[in-house]
Amino acid sequence: MPKIISPNIIDKTVAISKIDVEKKPVIFWDTCSLLDIVRLPLPNRKQSVSTLQNLLEIKDKIVSDDIISLSSKLCVDEFNNHIEHYVKEVKTASTKLSQTFNDFVGFINKVNATGTLIPTTNLSVYKIEDLLCQIAHVIIDKTFFINEDATFALFAHTRTTLKIPPAKKKGEYKDCYIWGTCLELRNTSADKTYSYNFMSSNTTDFADTNKRDFVTEIKNEADLNSIEYFSNFNVAYGKLKTIGII
Repeated sequence: MPKIISPNIIDKTVAISKIDVEKKPVIFWDTCSLLDIVRLPLPNRKQSVSTLQNLLEIKDKIVSDDIISLSSKLCVDEFNNHIEHYVKEVKTASTKLSQTFNDFVGFINKVNATGTLIPTTNLSVYKIEDLLCQIAHVIIDKTFFINEDATFALFAHTRTTLKIPPAKKKGEYKDCYIWGTCLELRNTSADKTYSYNFMSSNTTDFADTNKRDFVTEIKNEADLNSIEYFSNFNVAYGKLKTIGII
């Protein structure tokens, strides 16, 4: 079952206390980045195996409790609403890639009749979508999802109404709610010396034109609260490695 069934949901006060007491690096996940784990091999995403390796090292640090993994409760429903679609998309990609390979091999075998025939393949039997779902759920099982709160809702309503990023382009309430949750936890925290990071591949709404830094309005808030932006797993790995967390 690719959906999240029993998420670890905690109130914001519990989350703030946890990160203040433990003083460990934090990754706050947007939904799209959790979905990215399963979407990694899709051809149109143009990811390499090294990206998966970087993700696995981040996952290991979460599992070993060297990194605290947080997200919003809204991400649970959003993940569950989309995960089956992407599982099917990866399955379809496996079938299409196998057919393309087999068609090409058919030409080679036909013109190279005197040589050793190249066998066909069926990538679907490896069920890569299931293996990637397992990785996603290892991270999800170690993630604390912050319960809904009136202050998060007010933040999201204000941002959406005034079209302030991340609501500037699409006016997405959920994006504002998730960012508001991440921001309030850090802003309310007594200790801001530990690494605190927001992971989102939604560069359209969160990032500047370079796709690596926060858009100006969000960057101002992030800088005041020492929040780093991870736009993808490679950026996350690189920044965490630079400061000695990986």
